[in-house]
Amino acid sequence: MTLNDVTATSVKTVVINNASTVTVNGGDFKTTGSNSCFVNSSANLTINKGATTEGNFESEGASCINNNWGRVEINDGTITSDADCTIKNRGGLRMNGGTVATSNAEGTVIDCNGDFGDTQINGGTIKGGKDGIRLADLGSSEVTLKNAAFENNTQSNIHLGEGQTINIKKTFTGTATILTDDPSRGRHITLENEDLSYQNKLKLFSMNSGYIIGYKRGDDGVEYRYLADANGNIVNAVNAKATADLGAGEQELDTATVVPENTTVTVTANLPEGAEGAEFLGWSAVRDDGKELDLGDDQTAQFKMPGCNVTVEALYQGGNVDPVNPGGGSSSDVVAGIAAVALTGAAVWGIYETGTGIYRVLNMPDVPMPSNRAGLATLIWEKAGCPEPQTVKSFSDIDDADLHLRQAASWMEEQGLMDDVKENEFRPYRYVTKLQTCLVWDKAKEESLIS
Repeated sequence: MTLNDVTATSVKTVVINNASTVTVNGGDFKTTGSNSCFVNSSANLTINKGATTEGNFESEGASCINNNWGRVEINDGTITSDADCTIKNRGGLRMNGGTVATSNAEGTVIDCNGDFGDTQINGGTIKGGKDGIRLADLGSSEVTLKNAAFENNTQSNIHLGEGQTINIKKTFTGTATILTDDPSRGRHITLENEDLSYQNKLKLFSMNSGYIIGYKRGDDGVEYRYLADANGNIVNAVNAKATADLGAGEQELDTATVVPENTTVTVTANLPEGAEGAEFLGWSAVRDDGKELDLGDDQTAQFKMPGCNVTVEALYQGGNVDPVNPGGGSSSDVVAGIAAVALTGAAVWGIYETGTGIYRVLNMPDVPMPSNRAGLATLIWEKAGCPEPQTVKSFSDIDDADLHLRQAASWMEEQGLMDDVKENEFRPYRYVTKLQTCLVWDKAKEESLIS
């Protein structure tokens, strides 16, 4: 049966579909007697935009769609309800577009429960509920999130029952808040996935008090997200490997791995790529609050994790590395450990602090050292007189309202001073060393951008 731009109002269910195929193209359906608009049992139901109407489907007192072991495909239209949930899915659900919403502030937009359920969210908007998508703690429902927009869901966008996980694909580019019924440190949030290098880019935020959603890559290369203690920060290791025991044995730390305060962190120096024959000089370890850690001169060192982020860098000199631009990156992203560098005004660099100290005294008197990329970009741009860039870019990690920083970052990139923007991310709060600042300052002077 195909319904084209039909208008129907009833105290009963508008469409009861048993073991058949129904296609709804637009229209305006409304039930007022605590019955669902659609009851779909062991059948196929497809909802599209109509030729003359967008499609509006509403129920009062019951779920708008009640799917029992059938297949429902939503391509367009607006589906709403004031009941406990707008779509009750115990079968196959494919949401490719449209909007599913609830007018019940305590309701769930899409509820997946029962002994069978295969939900794939490929697009569309899910909004207005206490929870956006809920996976019950009973049965074997599965949810795959490929892409969607979540709006105004007050408790969570994704509510996971006990033991439930959600398969979030790399095509998901939005932001999702997640609540779990069984929060515990180490609990998996996403399914293990063989496709590498995207789980750490997912924008997922925990709604469980005391927890954040961390990131791990196992020894087998599989990446996943998990609940981690919120009382922790990250270790950014440059030319080094950082490890810690977070409760499941010693593991390597990534920049998305949360490390609780007072955890023992071990760092091991790694020779920079292409720096064969370089000599290890020591460590630069700086906390986010500006304080430095003394790690000694051994190539393996340990420290207790403070209550803030830490950037640890292994320092080298010599070897087969371009001392001005090691590793082929831009001058703002140099490996901060190549201390055998000669810059204008500094005859010979000794150890790291001595070399940068000489350069700063001769070339940067009374110039404050920035602690991150945002500070470095702003420092150089302001010293250049705040020139207008050719194009003021929108960076994904800089607030559009922060025009000052966007102008500085855009101009620095255009001048080739900080041209290592990756996937439109400027990484404004990534730590910069004194050496990086000296190199960028010197390059700006050589090109007569600053005096």
